[in-house]
Amino acid sequence: MALGRGFTVMLAGMALAIGTSAVHAEPWVTPFRGHVSFGYAKLFATDAPGGSLAFAAGIDHPLSNTLRAGLDFDFALLGTRTVPRGSLVADVDYSAVEVLAMLHWQPSWRVPIGRVSAGAGIMGARAAVSTSGASEFQDLPVSEVAPAVALEATLISRKTAPVRVGLETGVHVGFVSSETWTVWDVRLAFHF
Repeated sequence: MALGRGFTVMLAGMALAIGTSAVHAEPWVTPFRGHVSFGYAKLFATDAPGGSLAFAAGIDHPLSNTLRAGLDFDFALLGTRTVPRGSLVADVDYSAVEVLAMLHWQPSWRVPIGRVSAGAGIMGARAAVSTSGASEFQDLPVSEVAPAVALEATLISRKTAPVRVGLETGVHVGFVSSETWTVWDVRLAFHF
């Protein structure tokens, strides 16, 4: 519990420090904005575990008053499941890493959604098996880089501030050859 609070305080401090330094940055750096977020992710695939931690970071640059473009880097620990087969048991650890080119739109409507994002990129999908009888579980491992798409919405204030805190949720789809990996996440986001 204390580790989680310490990590939260550290991320908030980093976002505040970066946001504050951006106010005094060189003119060519000023239009760039970034964000970091952390929370929960759940994989929707055959026999997927219950989900676990998700982290993301990104940087973007304005294209117009309401549209920005940038890169996002996402990492999700998607949980572990135990697979028994006869007298043998295997643990399968799921994770995903993504690099996405994103478009971020700031809608003008009067609802709390301050940012809608969509993009495409690649997903590194991994299901690692640990067992003493590996030959019985050869059908379970996944280690593949696949095309991916993402759609996200963020509840966040539209007011200008050095650091803005929001709640983002999204769906990321990786087109893995064995089956499609759909990852849903909800994260606390710091925009600076």
